Amino acid sequence: MAWDESPAERLARLGEEALAEHELLALLLGGSSADRAGLGRALGVLQAAGGLQGLARRSMEEVRRLPGLGSVRARRVKAALELGRRAALPCPPRGRVLASAADVAQWFRGRLQDRSREGLHALLLDSKNRPLRRLVLAEGTWNSCPVDPRVVFSACLRWGAPAVLLVHNHPSGDPSPSPDDVSITERMLRAGQLLGVRVVDHLIVGREGFTSLAERGLLGP
Repeated sequence: MAWDESPAERLARLGEEALAEHELLALLLGGSSADRAGLGRALGVLQAAGGLQGLARRSMEEVRRLPGLGSVRARRVKAALELGRRAALPCPPRGRVLASAADVAQWFRGRLQDRSREGLHALLLDSKNRPLRRLVLAEGTWNSCPVDPRVVFSACLRWGAPAVLLVHNHPSGDPSPSPDDVSITERMLRAGQLLGVRVVDHLIVGREGFTSLAERGLLGP
């Protein structure tokens, strides 16, 4: 082994699995010219963020403020993390009937469980419960996400979706539904019934698992 090899040279010779996390990040931030200063910067970023998982949980603005980054490098980091998530957990495929709430929850957990803010997502479905499109409908705070049923169902009508599955995350990690979650679900059901759009389920995901409000009998018969 050549002890003076750069991360780029080691990557070419041994593959990406041979590199430490800070070496991979240094290549991302500095390209093939990742030198000693670049390695130090990458190590400092990981330490300030609380490791790779801490970096993944931070918002764009929080990443931008980490030492040695700035807007351009922050965008690279966020884009790379998102590509990694999508490669590891591909979206439920169009044209395939959803097998279970657990299958959908697994995909959304991989994308949402490390987010620092609540967000409401919708999986628009056809009449046979096959995915048509995934949408981000709202972003909230660390413990709430205001939801307007008009936003949800206007999206369903716009894309011609006769059914929808709602998903939101709990940054605390605990997927237990709050009274507000139950109340919001009831509002969505009533609005969907008026417009002829079925609310198939409302999933709550977090690091500790997921909850299906349909499986708990909270979406009616």
